[in-house]
Amino acid sequence: MSFLLFFYKNMKKSWLFLFVLAASIIISSYANTFNADWQLDDEPNILLNSKLHISELTFQQLNNSLRANPTAPESNKLYRPLPCLTFGLNWYFGQDNLVNYHIVNIAIHILTAWFLFLTLYLLLQIYYQKKQSPHFFITAALLSALFWALAPIQTQAVTYIVQRMASMAAMFTIIAIYAYLRGRTDKKYTWFILCLLSFFAALGSKENAILLPASLILIEFAFFNHQITKKQFLKLFFFCFIVLVGGFLFVRYGLGITPFNLSNPLTFLDSYRNRSFTFSERILTQPRIVLMYLSQILFPIAERLSIEYDVVLSTSLFVPWTTFPAILIILLLVSSSLFFLKKYPLICFPILFFFLNHAVESTILQLELIFEHRNYLPSFFLFLPIGVLIARILYATLQQSLFRRSATICCTVLFLIISGQATYTRNLAWATEGTLWADAIRKAPNSARAAHSLGKWHRQFGQYREAYYYFQLALKNADKAADPKMTKGAAFNGLASVAYMLDDYNQSLHYFNQCLEMNRKDEACLKNRILAYLQLSQPDKALSDALKLTKEYRNPLEYQYLTAMAACQSGKQDIALSRMQKVAGISLNNHQVMYLTGLLLLQHKVYPNSLFFLQQADKISPKTIEYQLSLATAYYLDKQTGKSEAILSDIFNKHPFPVITAALKEVSQYHLDSDPVSFFENRLYSMIQASNVLHENKSAEP
Repeated sequence: MSFLLFFYKNMKKSWLFLFVLAASIIISSYANTFNADWQLDDEPNILLNSKLHISELTFQQLNNSLRANPTAPESNKLYRPLPCLTFGLNWYFGQDNLVNYHIVNIAIHILTAWFLFLTLYLLLQIYYQKKQSPHFFITAALLSALFWALAPIQTQAVTYIVQRMASMAAMFTIIAIYAYLRGRTDKKYTWFILCLLSFFAALGSKENAILLPASLILIEFAFFNHQITKKQFLKLFFFCFIVLVGGFLFVRYGLGITPFNLSNPLTFLDSYRNRSFTFSERILTQPRIVLMYLSQILFPIAERLSIEYDVVLSTSLFVPWTTFPAILIILLLVSSSLFFLKKYPLICFPILFFFLNHAVESTILQLELIFEHRNYLPSFFLFLPIGVLIARILYATLQQSLFRRSATICCTVLFLIISGQATYTRNLAWATEGTLWADAIRKAPNSARAAHSLGKWHRQFGQYREAYYYFQLALKNADKAADPKMTKGAAFNGLASVAYMLDDYNQSLHYFNQCLEMNRKDEACLKNRILAYLQLSQPDKALSDALKLTKEYRNPLEYQYLTAMAACQSGKQDIALSRMQKVAGISLNNHQVMYLTGLLLLQHKVYPNSLFFLQQADKISPKTIEYQLSLATAYYLDKQTGKSEAILSDIFNKHPFPVITAALKEVSQYHLDSDPVSFFENRLYSMIQASNVLHENKSAEP
């Protein structure tokens, strides 16, 4: 550390040096995350969110990205617009290239840590009234910011791509706090304007930033002289009140989020009906969880972190017994911090800021019980007392013993190394879905979400026995999940998909039916049941589901295609053709779309157009026998028998007879004219006869 300070003293651009130093340390701890896989909510929020898939930097596409709510794709309201805009730009410059997304996330983390350093530097100058040396302020602030940035609990907000929403909200919050402090010390209103703009930018990233005005009031009373006039106090109160109301109106009308109804504030309790816990159980359980967060932050041990936890609900003050002590500890921490705030602000303020900024996500709202990324913002100042203590030992008096100073430097460097290593180790779990959920199921064996996610991962790689086991485990533990009904539906859908891939279509249909009993509007399950009906030769039922799907969910390609395929097999050709006309113009590179469109036109005896689409299908997928047989049919019906026989001869020379027979049976189910099918069968039989005669003649030769 003395070596670094030596360089710091001799650098002309010392602030740039400090920034590069901090950034280098942070990047080294996150160096193994640049190819970390997509996880959990990344898929619906980014990969499947078409509004974020910007192909051109036009106003319309950029504007659409600001409204990319994955749960309400038709909505025109803003949805966390700033993170969504950055996701859209990421997609424009590299689509689903993971490296680009992680670079942006780490850059946000670095900027947040830097503004935290600047804020801490200002706070310490205000508290000590600049009576300490600049080295003291820099050391205390820089170490506090680095301890925060290297805490392994922050990995969920940084490495988990979609949690850019949480990290951006925190980044704009700390920028707002910094701007406010500059405005208070420099007496320039431009800083207050920046503070206000940053506040709305934070709200536009994630709604938990709405507590910023309360945080500013806390800072005001902790670090500034409060022997102020009533007029000054009213000005401060009025400013914070206006900012808070403005923020609430932005969330309510700009973002379309209604956390509660002003005329009936308790309406949010209705949403607890879908949870596995009640309102009282959540209130009683959260103190234990928040204290666990504190221990995870202050003691950087990667093994104690997980994407999932087996949380034991608190059903009363004494069940489990740790409930009442946890509540008592928090009450004592908050009350004593309030009482001693003016006397010991460097200790009391971080505690109050931590609990204050957990008020949105860790109290009464019906959110899931636990997620580590919720600590990203609240933990900003927790390491401030530690940084100050180290700086006091190093710079407070010249009489400090060499041993004490050396021991402090060694312990500080060791703690930074331990934290960085713990972060690096924790990031190993985020490498793939398999590593993340295997880690989660090991630490939380009763987690239905961990089991379901691990089942999906095994299914993806064709490991169906393992996938079936984990889907069964998810179903077994579904009642303990945050949303039991949804979890059971997802588990049934997973079991059905495995049965489908193993060609057990009756068992697959059984599970799909159970899935839809849990939720009749389960989009994925409804879509998959259509495929099962088609495999079981029940096209009428498939068509009924497909029509329901296209009515309730607007997907111009896949669902219209499924409807056309079901209608085609059930003999309702007019429905099939009208649906395929909607699809064909958009999807000329999809061989299945081209094939089905060609068949439909063939059934309507529009032979030249049919030939075009079937030729396209055969061109895209030249090894598919069904496409070649259908093309031969089109040539035959268009009275181009020479080309038809040439295709049949090519098929016969390349494929065994059982494969050709199965393909012919597949083609015949689409109600094609029986004349060409009979012709194909006769021609193939003749080719077999000719082949047998040729074989016998060769055998008879001496």
